[in-house]
Amino acid sequence: KSYEMMSCYQGLIEYYEATGRKDLLEAAVKTCDQIIRDEINIAGGSASSEAWFHGAQKQHLPYERLQETCVVTTWMRFVEKLLQVTGDPKYADELEKAFYNIYLASLNRNADEFAAYTPLNGYRSRGHHHCAMHTNCCNANGPRGFLAFLRALFQTDGEAAIFNLYASSSESVYLPKLKEKVAFDIYTIYPAEGNVRIVNHTVKQMPFTVKFRIPAWSAKTVIKVNGVPVKDAVKAGTYYALTRTWTIGDVVEIFFDMTARAHVMNNHVAFTRGPIALARDTRFNDGDINEVFRRRSFRDGQAVEFASVRAPSEDIWMAYSASLPIGSHHEHPDGRRPQTVFFCDYASAGNLWQPSNAYRVWFPMEFGPADK
Repeated sequence: KSYEMMSCYQGLIEYYEATGRKDLLEAAVKTCDQIIRDEINIAGGSASSEAWFHGAQKQHLPYERLQETCVVTTWMRFVEKLLQVTGDPKYADELEKAFYNIYLASLNRNADEFAAYTPLNGYRSRGHHHCAMHTNCCNANGPRGFLAFLRALFQTDGEAAIFNLYASSSESVYLPKLKEKVAFDIYTIYPAEGNVRIVNHTVKQMPFTVKFRIPAWSAKTVIKVNGVPVKDAVKAGTYYALTRTWTIGDVVEIFFDMTARAHVMNNHVAFTRGPIALARDTRFNDGDINEVFRRRSFRDGQAVEFASVRAPSEDIWMAYSASLPIGSHHEHPDGRRPQTVFFCDYASAGNLWQPSNAYRVWFPMEFGPADK
């Protein structure tokens, strides 16, 4: 039972903080890492009927009651707590993936209701009522996800200021070792684009360290300080630590690698761009969203060229087009040509909450006669 289990492990972490018992923290870390490996899907969600089911390897299949919002928010709180305690950036990666994909996808356009379940393929709808209360438990748990994101956005380990996540905001934090408060403004439309501009607004000129999370998916990240690229290597899946004497108005620019990539599993393919899972949506009117891709069209991790385009609806946050080998009639001359296919971010897909607005994340690829 995923929601309740993760709540217990979160309690173990807090018990570790109170007692110093490292075995409790170790148990929580091992459990969380196993969930990442075996359960978390491309949209950062998990669970079928609120239970673990080795979902990472089954996410292309139509299991029932997928990705309950209560599970999603508890997962976000679990990794947020481990990020705070361990300082491991992989937990920020997981929090970011869940927030920008499955969490926002579960929230309706008016932001007044959370879905109970949100599949990867199909359409979205409101949750069922519980105990004659005319609401569902996900409406009560859902708002905690925003708190998890905001708590993790900008933190300190006591010595350094830490950017775990990136969103336009004004941030400040007290550094106990320096006994000073530092402040920054962030300007960005991330994750729609990969450029982030951070301006120092700390009034006092002084030396201190700022750490910037470099997501594991960003293979080539460029960082500039006052327009000059840093000389040190910037490694994916780590923090880049910048120690200098900061002056008010200093500018750090970060350029993340937003290359779109294919993910291949069990003769199915899905696509991501940065932390965003992509989906086809019937609002694009670009053909059958269930159409197959040609056999062995992609390799896992392969870069795919996606172009940003204007969305057909104001309800869609991000929209992209790609020329892809889709359709099973490739014996015909016209059928061999790639087709222009449109995608949107998973959080926007199906957000009309009606059966006519269908979407799809995982797409089947053709089998050959010798394939199993």
